[in-house]
Amino acid sequence: MERLRVAKRTVHYMDMSALVGINREVALLTREPSEYSEPDGRQLESLLKDVTSRADNQDFEEAVAEKASLLIFKIASGQHFKAANKRTALVAGIVFLRKNGYTMKINDPDFVSIIDKAGMAEATLDDVFDAVKRLYVKSTVDRKAWDASIKQTVEENRKFLTDIGS
Repeated sequence: MERLRVAKRTVHYMDMSALVGINREVALLTREPSEYSEPDGRQLESLLKDVTSRADNQDFEEAVAEKASLLIFKIASGQHFKAANKRTALVAGIVFLRKNGYTMKINDPDFVSIIDKAGMAEATLDDVFDAVKRLYVKSTVDRKAWDASIKQTVEENRKFLTDIGS
């Protein structure tokens, strides 16, 4: 009897232009500058490569949660942008999850608190991962282009993102 091969699900990764686009969108909400230095740009590129190579030996669901957690944690804790790092981390995580068939509430108070703490070096990657695992749920894959998904996520959460800004 021949076994049917099951197609391996592909993780969709964010690139530098999408990440910078997220920061631009969330910084614009509070009229802050969307800027980063050349060294920070190199660190952001490295961060994105780390996300790509993270958890490749795990099943899809576990890998997506781990990759999203790493993305969120490194953006929040790295403070690479001149402004809106934690909001960028929140939106980047949500958009990454959406593009890979999952979602979670961006305004969960415990999750927002963990991201805030990560930005002040008071929370670990494990703390972020535990929160993501607790909160994310399966949804339909967002087939829109990254920029369209970013704009939709920011627009859906405009009031919340503006309220937590600055």
